Amino acid sequence: MNIKYITCSDPREFNDIHDIVALGKLSPRVEIAVQAHPSKMSTLMPRNEWFHELLCYIVRDNHNINLAVHVNREWCDEICRTGNVPQDLQEFFFVHKRAGYQPLVKRWQLNIPRDTAQGLDCANLANFLRKHEDKNFIVQYNETTRFVVDQLYGRVPFSPLFDASGGRGLSPDAWRAPVFDSGAQGYSGGMSPENVADNLTKISAVVPANRDIWIDAEGKLKTDDRFDVARARQYILNAENWITQNSKQR
Repeated sequence: MNIKYITCSDPREFNDIHDIVALGKLSPRVEIAVQAHPSKMSTLMPRNEWFHELLCYIVRDNHNINLAVHVNREWCDEICRTGNVPQDLQEFFFVHKRAGYQPLVKRWQLNIPRDTAQGLDCANLANFLRKHEDKNFIVQYNETTRFVVDQLYGRVPFSPLFDASGGRGLSPDAWRAPVFDSGAQGYSGGMSPENVADNLTKISAVVPANRDIWIDAEGKLKTDDRFDVARARQYILNAENWITQNSKQR
């Protein structure tokens, strides 16, 4: 299997932007993912201003790191139901790198709420994904969203993220094979610096050699409920070490 991203989720406004950029430059596979919802990231809120500062720093000094935004709650509901980008997200959604037209935030994850998924007409969401084909979209795949993901598959490009624990931060005894026959798939659920190598071994047992995947860690990168750069760094290094060791064995 080919590991495209080692995702570190949920750095926040109390993290130094220079530390976050340094983390993102540890490997071309590292992805920094920011959680976005209106209760914390609306215009003039600290996280909004922090993320704006982070993007300005990346553009100004031409840093090359992978960025993602995970869209939650009312903002995700608005995208799914109307096909429109919430106004407070537009600054981040439409920003591009200084040279060329590549979006600065390449990947957008839609964490569809249970109430939104139930009875959702997927036409607006499909049109939204199709309209913004310059970006890569992720849709969580779980019991709540399975109907939505199945309706989208084959109609528009996107990548499913399989969360084994449903947000509880627990790793399974065994991971499931990719949901679909082609395309990249993400795996999350209890990933940590301590267990990432073991989880990659288990995932490799069910993923074909030619498939793209990524892994996503969040809860177990935190100390006292805050994103811990040191733990994120160790998670990245341990994953990279697993990749190196297993590449030698092929």
